[in-house]
Amino acid sequence: MTESTHQTEGTRLIPGQVQSPTIADLPLGFTYGVTRYADVILREAFPARFIDIREALEGFQPTLDELRAAGGGRTVFVGRFDDSLRNKLDGDRQVWGKQKIAIERRIELSGGSKWAGSERSHEIDMFGFGSSSTPLPGVAVEMEWNNKDPFFDRDLNLFEALHRETAIAVGVIVTRGPRLQNLVGGVVRSKDGGFKYGQSSTHWDKLVPKVNLGGGGECPLLLIGIEPERIKGIDLAQRVRKKLDQADDFKANWRETHKRWQDAKPEYDRLRREALALMPPV
Repeated sequence: MTESTHQTEGTRLIPGQVQSPTIADLPLGFTYGVTRYADVILREAFPARFIDIREALEGFQPTLDELRAAGGGRTVFVGRFDDSLRNKLDGDRQVWGKQKIAIERRIELSGGSKWAGSERSHEIDMFGFGSSSTPLPGVAVEMEWNNKDPFFDRDLNLFEALHRETAIAVGVIVTRGPRLQNLVGGVVRSKDGGFKYGQSSTHWDKLVPKVNLGGGGECPLLLIGIEPERIKGIDLAQRVRKKLDQADDFKANWRETHKRWQDAKPEYDRLRREALALMPPV
C-alpha cells in the first residue's frame, strides 16, 4: 500500500484524484494509486489481463547493477517486463504487444454520408486485448523508468484519447516509486559523475500531481511505483545513502564541533567522498 495516496476515513472521494487501491491482492514491493476504481475494473471486467499484470509485477526484479548501467537504448529490465507480458497467451493467441491504433471519424447526413477525412493513429508500448474474442476495449500499459517527465503528459493524453474512443478501459503507468527515487536519486551516478535519476525525470512524485490536475481525463488509471524491495542488491545503495545522510547531518550541525565552516568543510567533503567511493559510476 502507499502512504502518499492514503485516504483518511470519512474523506470524500474525488473523481479523478489518486486514491489508495480498493483491492488487496496486489504484489508487494510497489506503491499503488488508482483513479475511478481502475483496480476493481481491471480485476472484475478483465480478470485474465489482471492476472497477467500481477504475474509480470511479481516477476519484476531488476538488479542494482542494471540501474547503474550506462544509458542509451532500451533499458534491459524494461524490455524484460514488456516481454513478460508479451509472452502471456490466451490459448494459443498472443494478447499483449505493441499496437498502433487508428481512429477514423465520419459524419453521416440524411440521404448519404460524408467522411470527415480525419484519421488519428496512436501507438501503445504494451496493449492487452480485453479478451481473445473481444479485443476492444483493452488495457494499455506504459513503463516510464527514466525519461523526461513530459513523457507522462504524452501517456496520459494518449490514455484519455483512447478511452474516449472506447479503445481502452484502463490505463496503467509503471514508474519509480517515491522511496526508490529518494534512495537512488542522489546515489546512482552516470559516467560523467552526475546523478542518473534526477528530480525532473519520470518518477512517482512527478506523475501523481499531473493525474490530480486532470491528466488522463476520465480514463481509469492504475499507477504503480517500483520500490527498493524489488531491486536485487539494493543494500549497497542503502549503505551509500546512510553515509551520505551522515555527511548531511554533519553539515547541519557543524557548529557543534567547529567554529568556522571553512574548518568543517574538509570533514564534510571527506564523508561524501567515502560514501560515493562505495559505488562509483559505471
